[in-house]
Amino acid sequence: MSEIVQILGNVKHPITLDPNLWIFDDRKKRLPEFFNGKKQEDEQTIYAENMARLWEKSLEEGVAPTTQSEALFVHKKDISGDWGIPFRPFLNNAIPTENASKVMCFLSTKEKIEIPLTVALESILCFAIDGQPISGEDGPIHLYYGDGSNRDHPINGIQSFEIK
Repeated sequence: MSEIVQILGNVKHPITLDPNLWIFDDRKKRLPEFFNGKKQEDEQTIYAENMARLWEKSLEEGVAPTTQSEALFVHKKDISGDWGIPFRPFLNNAIPTENASKVMCFLSTKEKIEIPLTVALESILCFAIDGQPISGEDGPIHLYYGDGSNRDHPINGIQSFEIK
């Protein structure tokens, strides 16, 4: 099974997606952040706030010399949890033609699911569960509708997309 997903069909630019690289993409969020309406604080935000407080404290009180091991400390990024990314930027980059109105999802089970292009533009592509890329028959992508209506039953095992 390929981890590469293509957007083909009624588009000006066919696109090839590699969901394994999305963990490095700034547009990614934990899945609950897409559906809760408010952004949850993540580890990076908490870390940045703590560093800002330490900076202010050091300006007010002065700084004690640090050891070499403290100076080399690098904050480890927490990638645990379920991760998603908006589908809209990828669809927009493919530039659907004027008569495009539907997106066909081709699944690993050889099924096809057709959704309106307007729904697809608001959808979220899940690419990691519990901090790990989705693999096997369920991978490499799950699709959640932007309103969360299929949150308990996303479209699993997406292998490719065809714009119609």
